[in-house]
Amino acid sequence: MKSLWVLNLLFLTAVCSGQNWIDWAAVNTIETANSADEAEVFSDSNNSSNSGSNSSDNSSDLLNIIDVGDSNSADDYIGGDPFNLGFAQFLKEYVDERGLVNYSKMRRFRLELIQTAEKLANLKPEIYITWSRNEKIAFWINAYNICTLKGIVENYPIKPSRFMLLFYPPNSVMHLAGLRDESYFMIMGIQYTLDEIERDILLGRFEEPRACFAITYGTMGGAVLRAEPYVGKVLENQLEEQMKNYLARSDIFKIDETEKVVYLPSIFKMYSWHEEAILKRYGTNQLFRVHKPFVRAGLNFAKDYISEANAEFLKKKEYTVEYSRYNWRLNEQSTK
Repeated sequence: MKSLWVLNLLFLTAVCSGQNWIDWAAVNTIETANSADEAEVFSDSNNSSNSGSNSSDNSSDLLNIIDVGDSNSADDYIGGDPFNLGFAQFLKEYVDERGLVNYSKMRRFRLELIQTAEKLANLKPEIYITWSRNEKIAFWINAYNICTLKGIVENYPIKPSRFMLLFYPPNSVMHLAGLRDESYFMIMGIQYTLDEIERDILLGRFEEPRACFAITYGTMGGAVLRAEPYVGKVLENQLEEQMKNYLARSDIFKIDETEKVVYLPSIFKMYSWHEEAILKRYGTNQLFRVHKPFVRAGLNFAKDYISEANAEFLKKKEYTVEYSRYNWRLNEQSTK
């Protein structure tokens, strides 16, 4: 009721002023007014996700049986989960089970990509603000991934810079200058960069560090792109699965017991906002106190997603900490 009251007030104010009332400031105002109601919805969503994890460890199975209700109604309303599931067919078509993308095919049929991106641009803010917290987080992760694919396809095949070839593979996204911080993508009528989505929304507004392992950087060293969209109802399962799968990779996390070295993911400290988010959420004085604060936070973060034996090693053994080497190659399917 509170949300409806604020919406009506904003609408009447806009009519009187003759301005477009659906702007981002209005969205933030309504979200703030709706925070108390949303907290209850978020609690229900988490309970639903947790109960779902007991029945299946594979969120893909959950997506097949998820009950999202009617996606459309007379007033053109669409819920968060039905909207996010609208990306399912596109991702399934171009992303394989390893998370590799068929950029060549996506470029040939880029009209599908353009139409998919238009869904993000045309979503109405007054619909978005009614969604639960998990539905919103899922939406922004999906938006980031779709926009990343769009930015790469628009420059595919990648033409390497002679200078950058000294540091990166020829098909690396690092040859696409400004992809993350200068390319603008339309979402709900507002332009965003990829950095803004990750830093200001996923890590800033929602304070969800696990999102860093759900979004794709278009690289082999980053998190695997799922061949399915993120959905609020099973978001917790999807994020937990992403974390476990990522830290199970020997090129990402490794313990060298002979040399007494622990290699943490370089993605932890790839950007300053990664460090800030991980330190804020996982900083601790209860474990790993011989290490510096950020290393403590990284170890505390990792321990919940690795094997029990490795977690015990982290807690009880003496070792130094280094960061794994990041693989900047494009996450593309082989054309051979």
